[in-house]
Amino acid sequence: MPLSRFLSLLELKTIWFSRLGALQDKYECTNPKGPRGMLLSVLKNNPDLKEAKTPFGISYNDLLARTDNGWSGDGWRKGGLVNCWFIGKLESEKMWKNYGDDGKGVAIRSSIKQLASSFELPGGFGKISRVGRVNYVDFGTCDLGARGEDMVRVAFIKDKELFKDENEVRIVTLNSFHSGTLFPDGNSPSTFGVAPEIKGMHIKCSLQELIQGVVVGPNTDWNFHMLIKQIIGRYGLTVNVERSQIPPWSSIV
Repeated sequence: MPLSRFLSLLELKTIWFSRLGALQDKYECTNPKGPRGMLLSVLKNNPDLKEAKTPFGISYNDLLARTDNGWSGDGWRKGGLVNCWFIGKLESEKMWKNYGDDGKGVAIRSSIKQLASSFELPGGFGKISRVGRVNYVDFGTCDLGARGEDMVRVAFIKDKELFKDENEVRIVTLNSFHSGTLFPDGNSPSTFGVAPEIKGMHIKCSLQELIQGVVVGPNTDWNFHMLIKQIIGRYGLTVNVERSQIPPWSSIV
């Protein structure tokens, strides 16, 4: 993560969860053979159709917008939140480049068990939350069959052509404010309930339980390493801080 996100984590004692439909991947939480998935497939193969009229009298772009507003059966795009991790014993240069501020950020190390137990998910929220590996599929041929309306299952598939190198494990929960959540600006909600239009929210957690270690990026220097150690200490965490084992790929400015 970038340094700013790490500082937010320490200050708020939370982890950021994005709404599934607000992520960069346009296929996120989409049933490949469902209405939304089939429409995306048509537009992928026929990009010139975006502004063309459908048999329903509206453009394909407008129809796609309607599928994102509850018409497609892929309701978890609005109703679900996700926090994503890379799973593996070795670091990934690609992950540092894409998500770690081009190697100038930090990474935190945890475990599946800690992901499943360290968040504040009161009452039924914990029961409906899931932790698991992403299943990478061919979106052109994947058919979920009778389980195509299983929103949780759909939340754990991604296009293998684009994302298989991410080797992702994720925790998915309900997109709803409760006593363990904060607004994106860090304030506590005054009322609880589903928030379909929000991009995401912070969820409180035990940082000492969640974080096994912190790794500073390959494109950081010794001063950055020492600074992170001092900052973590000020927040009362007993966490080992390591340097990345990946060689730097650019000079430090």
